[in-house]
Amino acid sequence: MSARVKQLAEREASLRQRCEAQRASIAQEIASIQGRFDRVDRIARAARATLLHPAVIVGGIVALFTIGRSRGLRLVGRVYVLTTALRRLVQTVRVFQGLAAKPSPMPGEPS
Repeated sequence: MSARVKQLAEREASLRQRCEAQRASIAQEIASIQGRFDRVDRIARAARATLLHPAVIVGGIVALFTIGRSRGLRLVGRVYVLTTALRRLVQTVRVFQGLAAKPSPMPGEPS
């Protein structure tokens, strides 16, 4: 076997190992993300089931009439503004977390 063929075979083996390591790293990251989404999905299902429950809907209508229409609408407006601000804050925090430097999973690769 010539030196060039041997060199190419070693290079191929090295690249295959690198691909396997990257696949394992990606699979681990996907599993982590899936775990987060599972929790979020569970919470969303529970919230949806709770908020769509007839007793909650009737209670909200009764509370709206009890509080009064103008105060109730003002309260709804404030809650909407606060939730929008909170959502934007969470998005900003996630962006900054994504910008943080992550160490390279492969030894010898630049960050």
